[in-house]
Amino acid sequence: MPSREIVAGLMQSGRQAMTQGRFDRAITLFRRIGDSYPNAPERPEATLLLAQALEAHGDIALALTEYRRLTDEYPQTPQAILARAKVPDLERRGVPPLQAVGPVAAYIPVARIDSVDERELLRLQHAETDTIVLEVARQAPSRSRRPEAGVYFKTDWAPLIRDRLAGIVASAHRQRIQAWAALSIRRMDWVDPQFGWSDWRYDPASGEVVPADDLDLLHPAVREYLLGLLIDLAATGIDGVFLMADPPSGAPDGFSPFALRGYQRDMEQPVDPRRLHLRAQPALSFAPEFWRWIGWKQREQLKAVDSVVRAVRTAYPTLKIAVEVHPEAITNPRAALAWYSEDFLDLRRSHIDYVAISLSSSQGGTVKPLMGSMNGKRLLLTGESGSVSKTLLSYFPLGSGLIYKDKVTADGLTKDGR
Repeated sequence: MPSREIVAGLMQSGRQAMTQGRFDRAITLFRRIGDSYPNAPERPEATLLLAQALEAHGDIALALTEYRRLTDEYPQTPQAILARAKVPDLERRGVPPLQAVGPVAAYIPVARIDSVDERELLRLQHAETDTIVLEVARQAPSRSRRPEAGVYFKTDWAPLIRDRLAGIVASAHRQRIQAWAALSIRRMDWVDPQFGWSDWRYDPASGEVVPADDLDLLHPAVREYLLGLLIDLAATGIDGVFLMADPPSGAPDGFSPFALRGYQRDMEQPVDPRRLHLRAQPALSFAPEFWRWIGWKQREQLKAVDSVVRAVRTAYPTLKIAVEVHPEAITNPRAALAWYSEDFLDLRRSHIDYVAISLSSSQGGTVKPLMGSMNGKRLLLTGESGSVSKTLLSYFPLGSGLIYKDKVTADGLTKDGR
């Protein structure tokens, strides 16, 4: 049946269940519309009826969540007007303003790290921010200007640009704000190419495998290097590490000697990049053997990262770890595996605490069914303040959080109380 007819049937059955006092059935039907048909025109009315059914059933906290969702996602609708009148009434009945959430963070790019001072931290605190996520590594604008790359914390493993991070962490903690550090573990432009730690990439034009600019996570020396660097990073007193998804390990990447030998050892057959149809990446029309290769590569890279995380946790057991993935990890898993070597469900077997991803409100229902099998992992939703909200967190496990990546202004990181 067309989706519009299905939604109409669900709405009719839900209303009928309401009039019969069968609130459990009504809740199931109206929630199905929100989860399975987020773009349906009936969604605002279905959300209002869901909230009313929850309220009648005695689930006041859940009802309040749905009323808030309605005012947040559909503020101009007549249903939102009714919801706004309901919210203060339910709050007066002793319902908490929001379910417990994890970090509510402001993301600070490396270009603004020198602007973070006590005054800016106070402004962030007044904007109801309890966490800052700071980029702590600067990459080279070009290969020829590699010496400009470095980090903003003391370490013997990378060039020091300025020792800023430890002071910011101390100031943030005085304001009762957590401080996380963000960096990429595949791109570190200060590493000398002569070390031989580079990844290798297949060039379809020449049919050859050539050295890439990124690091090979399967190289044993790279893992040892990352361990030393991250231990020095944790020594600054940070509360968490945010591992950035940029740059990803795409379909043409990962053909290093260590990867090729490892694949042949584990799969008992070699891999030839010339036979994988790598030219067809946008259409996902790769050769069948490509999917076996890319699945192996993704698992081995995740195991390499996980081994470093476990080792760092030995020295700093309370340190939180977040791994960023692309939205396609939820919306198009096959594309995410091919283009980025990311598998959302594989992360459940890792030792990380958070999966960071940019999702809109309409995509919340898409990921919700997956979270039951995530083995305690929580979500960090990233995006500008207008695109994500605390209400969206009701889709996800307790302790999930937000990271706002708003464009900074000339006046600072906050503007108009945001």
